[in-house]
Amino acid sequence: MAKKTHKIIGINPGTRYIGIAVFYGSELRDWQVKNMEGRWSKEKKEKLTMTLSSLIDSYESDILAIKSLHPSRSSPVLNRLVGGIKDLSRRRGLRVYEYSTDEVKKHLSPDAKINKRKLAEMVTSKYPLLRHELSKEQANMNPYYIRMFEAVALGSLCLHRLKPLCSSFSKA
Repeated sequence: MAKKTHKIIGINPGTRYIGIAVFYGSELRDWQVKNMEGRWSKEKKEKLTMTLSSLIDSYESDILAIKSLHPSRSSPVLNRLVGGIKDLSRRRGLRVYEYSTDEVKKHLSPDAKINKRKLAEMVTSKYPLLRHELSKEQANMNPYYIRMFEAVALGSLCLHRLKPLCSSFSKA
Protein backbone atom coordinates (compact mmCIF):
# COMPACT_ATOMS: atom_id res chain seq x y z
CA MET A 1 0.00 0.00 0.00
CA ALA A 2 1.31 3.46 -0.87
CA LYS A 3 2.19 5.87 1.88
CA LYS A 4 -0.59 8.43 2.37
CA THR A 5 0.36 12.08 2.07
CA HIS A 6 -1.47 14.00 4.74
CA LYS A 7 -2.79 17.47 4.05
CA ILE A 8 -2.84 19.26 7.37
CA ILE A 9 -4.33 22.60 8.34
CA GLY A 10 -2.83 24.00 11.54
CA ILE A 11 -4.91 26.61 13.33
CA ASN A 12 -4.17 28.79 16.30
CA PRO A 13 -7.61 30.25 17.00
CA GLY A 14 -8.44 33.67 18.30
CA THR A 15 -11.47 35.90 18.14
CA ARG A 16 -9.46 38.66 16.44
CA TYR A 17 -6.41 37.00 14.86
CA ILE A 18 -6.25 33.43 13.60
CA GLY A 19 -2.96 31.79 12.71
CA ILE A 20 -3.15 29.37 9.81
CA ALA A 21 -0.64 26.96 8.29
CA VAL A 22 -1.19 24.39 5.55
CA PHE A 23 1.03 21.36 4.99
CA TYR A 24 1.11 18.93 2.10
CA GLY A 25 3.05 16.13 3.70
CA SER A 26 6.08 17.76 5.27
CA GLU A 27 6.00 20.69 2.84
CA LEU A 28 4.67 23.97 4.24
CA ARG A 29 2.40 25.29 1.49
CA ASP A 30 0.62 28.27 3.05
CA TRP A 31 0.92 30.37 6.17
CA GLN A 32 -0.97 33.46 7.23
CA VAL A 33 -2.65 35.47 9.92
CA LYS A 34 -6.31 36.19 9.30
CA ASN A 35 -7.55 39.38 10.89
CA MET A 36 -11.17 39.04 12.00
CA GLU A 37 -12.11 42.66 12.74
CA GLY A 38 -15.06 43.81 14.81
CA ARG A 39 -17.13 42.37 17.58
CA TRP A 40 -18.11 38.74 17.50
CA SER A 41 -21.18 38.37 15.30
CA LYS A 42 -22.97 35.99 12.98
CA GLU A 43 -21.24 37.68 10.01
CA LYS A 44 -17.81 37.24 11.60
CA LYS A 45 -18.55 33.56 12.24
CA GLU A 46 -19.68 33.13 8.62
CA LYS A 47 -16.48 34.82 7.36
CA LEU A 48 -14.39 32.39 9.40
CA THR A 49 -16.45 29.42 8.18
CA MET A 50 -15.98 30.50 4.55
CA THR A 51 -12.24 31.00 5.08
CA LEU A 52 -11.78 27.56 6.61
CA SER A 53 -14.03 25.86 4.03
CA SER A 54 -12.04 27.52 1.25
CA LEU A 55 -8.75 26.23 2.71
CA ILE A 56 -10.16 22.71 3.10
CA ASP A 57 -11.35 22.74 -0.51
CA SER A 58 -8.24 24.37 -1.99
CA TYR A 59 -5.79 22.02 -0.32
CA GLU A 60 -8.08 18.96 -0.09
CA SER A 61 -7.14 18.73 3.58
CA ASP A 62 -7.76 15.60 5.61
CA ILE A 63 -6.48 16.73 9.04
CA LEU A 64 -6.98 19.71 11.32
CA ALA A 65 -4.37 20.39 14.01
CA ILE A 66 -5.75 22.99 16.41
CA LYS A 67 -4.41 24.57 19.56
CA SER A 68 -6.29 23.41 22.63
CA LEU A 69 -7.43 26.26 24.81
CA HIS A 70 -6.08 26.81 28.27
CA PRO A 71 -9.05 27.39 30.61
CA SER A 72 -7.54 30.54 32.12
CA ARG A 73 -6.88 32.07 28.68
CA SER A 74 -10.23 31.38 27.15
CA SER A 75 -13.68 32.92 26.93
CA PRO A 76 -17.16 31.67 26.06
CA VAL A 77 -16.88 33.24 22.59
CA LEU A 78 -13.48 31.65 21.95
CA ASN A 79 -14.75 28.28 23.19
CA ARG A 80 -17.69 28.50 20.75
CA LEU A 81 -15.34 29.51 17.95
CA VAL A 82 -13.09 26.51 18.54
CA GLY A 83 -16.11 24.21 18.85
CA GLY A 84 -17.41 25.55 15.53
CA ILE A 85 -14.03 25.04 13.81
CA LYS A 86 -13.84 21.45 15.05
CA ASP A 87 -17.47 20.72 14.10
CA LEU A 88 -17.02 22.14 10.60
CA SER A 89 -13.82 20.16 10.13
CA ARG A 90 -15.44 16.90 11.22
CA ARG A 91 -18.48 17.52 8.99
CA ARG A 92 -16.07 18.06 6.09
CA GLY A 93 -14.37 14.72 6.86
CA LEU A 94 -11.19 15.93 8.56
CA ARG A 95 -9.64 14.16 11.51
CA VAL A 96 -9.15 16.64 14.34
CA TYR A 97 -6.13 16.69 16.65
CA GLU A 98 -5.72 19.14 19.52
CA TYR A 99 -2.38 20.09 21.05
CA SER A 100 -1.57 22.31 23.99
CA THR A 101 1.03 25.06 23.92
CA ASP A 102 3.18 22.93 26.23
CA GLU A 103 3.04 19.97 23.80
CA VAL A 104 4.10 22.23 20.94
CA LYS A 105 6.98 23.70 22.93
CA LYS A 106 8.17 20.24 24.05
CA HIS A 107 8.07 19.07 20.44
CA LEU A 108 10.36 21.92 19.38
CA SER A 109 12.58 21.92 22.45
CA PRO A 110 12.31 18.73 24.53
CA ASP A 111 15.03 19.71 27.01
CA ALA A 112 14.67 23.45 27.50
CA LYS A 113 11.83 25.81 28.22
CA ILE A 114 11.14 28.26 25.42
CA ASN A 115 9.06 31.40 25.06
CA LYS A 116 6.96 32.36 22.03
CA ARG A 117 9.74 34.38 20.40
CA LYS A 118 12.11 31.43 20.67
CA LEU A 119 9.34 29.21 19.28
CA ALA A 120 9.12 31.51 16.24
CA GLU A 121 12.90 31.30 15.74
CA MET A 122 12.87 27.50 16.00
CA VAL A 123 9.97 27.17 13.56
CA THR A 124 11.81 29.46 11.13
CA SER A 125 14.97 27.37 11.37
CA LYS A 126 12.88 24.35 10.31
CA TYR A 127 10.96 26.33 7.64
CA PRO A 128 13.29 29.04 6.28
CA LEU A 129 10.52 30.38 4.05
CA LEU A 130 9.26 32.14 7.19
CA ARG A 131 12.34 34.40 7.58
CA HIS A 132 10.51 37.46 6.29
CA GLU A 133 7.68 37.07 8.82
CA LEU A 134 10.21 36.41 11.61
CA SER A 135 12.07 39.63 10.87
CA LYS A 136 8.77 41.55 10.83
CA GLU A 137 7.74 39.91 14.12
CA GLN A 138 11.05 40.77 15.76
CA ALA A 139 10.56 44.42 14.77
CA ASN A 140 6.99 44.54 16.16
CA MET A 141 6.36 45.88 19.63
CA ASN A 142 3.22 43.74 19.89
CA PRO A 143 3.15 40.17 18.60
CA TYR A 144 1.22 39.72 15.37
CA TYR A 145 2.72 36.78 13.48
CA ILE A 146 3.15 34.64 16.59
CA ARG A 147 -0.22 32.98 15.95
CA MET A 148 0.98 31.97 12.49
CA PHE A 149 4.25 30.56 13.89
CA GLU A 150 2.25 28.57 16.44
CA ALA A 151 -0.05 27.27 13.67
CA VAL A 152 3.03 26.08 11.75
CA ALA A 153 4.34 24.42 14.91
CA LEU A 154 0.95 22.72 15.45
CA GLY A 155 1.00 21.31 11.91
CA SER A 156 4.60 20.18 12.34
CA LEU A 157 3.81 18.43 15.62
CA CYS A 158 0.79 16.71 14.09
CA LEU A 159 2.85 15.54 11.12
CA HIS A 160 5.56 14.26 13.46
CA ARG A 161 3.06 12.27 15.51
CA LEU A 162 1.40 10.82 12.41
CA LYS A 163 4.64 9.63 10.78
CA PRO A 164 4.78 6.32 12.71
CA LEU A 165 1.21 5.63 11.55
CA CYS A 166 2.13 6.41 7.93
CA SER A 167 5.12 4.08 8.13
CA SER A 168 3.00 1.24 9.45
CA PHE A 169 0.46 1.83 6.63
CA SER A 170 3.20 1.65 4.01
CA LYS A 171 4.38 -1.75 5.30
CA ALA A 172 0.93 -3.32 5.00
